[in-house]
Amino acid sequence: MDEIKKNIDVIIPCYNVEETIEDCIKSLCNQSLSKNEYNCYFINDCSKDSTGVILDKYKSIENINVIHHKENQGLAMTRNEGIKAGDSKMIAFLDGDMVVKKSWLESFLPYFNKSVVAVMGDNTAPQDISLNPVEKYYFGNLRGARKYKDGEKIPFQYMLFGNAMLKRIVLQECGYFDESMKKYGGEDTDLSARIWNVYPKSFVFSKNSDSVHYHRRNLSEFCNSMYTYGKYNLPLLIKKHPHYKKRFATDWIFRFKGRLLFSLP
Repeated sequence: MDEIKKNIDVIIPCYNVEETIEDCIKSLCNQSLSKNEYNCYFINDCSKDSTGVILDKYKSIENINVIHHKENQGLAMTRNEGIKAGDSKMIAFLDGDMVVKKSWLESFLPYFNKSVVAVMGDNTAPQDISLNPVEKYYFGNLRGARKYKDGEKIPFQYMLFGNAMLKRIVLQECGYFDESMKKYGGEDTDLSARIWNVYPKSFVFSKNSDSVHYHRRNLSEFCNSMYTYGKYNLPLLIKKHPHYKKRFATDWIFRFKGRLLFSLP
């Protein structure tokens, strides 16, 4: 590994995660790195539940920073606010409904070198729940980056930022998350495509940096999310990156079944 200062900003966007956010905070406070080696930025995107109240219970901890939005701004703007609040050389992202092990932050670092600018961790299901068919698909071994081995380079369309780490300089060169993408989906793929244009073949998958993802899914939610993605952000992705159209699985999406699911004309 190239010498990288162990100075990390962890960005955690939070929206209506009252059931999991306390465990998320505790897992980040219990990292193997010392607290002076990383800062956590929890951004409450105008949650309607008690997420904000729970966050404020922990804001006195030395490396915990809490930001509250008065209006819902969406995932892209929420992450960007956390990025701008810090100045560390490395940036990690974690969703507020995820819990990580003690070595989570430290586990990313060995994968970085001159040719690797971002590392994506895996998401695993809680062990104490019975998965429905949609969740079995979501956590399946043939989905996305899970098709690749630990430490293997992955295509940009599989590089997501719900559980990931990257070099800050990459965002300074390629731009932050697109804040015009306020609806569900696409903001990660857009950023990954822009980074890929400057740093091709620079993404790696880590099976040592997993998180436990507590968000439950059902068929209705899945279909509604895909409908929203197809109506709003997928067309924007194709417009911004027409040369990557096939990478967005548009061959399937633009068939009849795909048009029905993704709300395409």
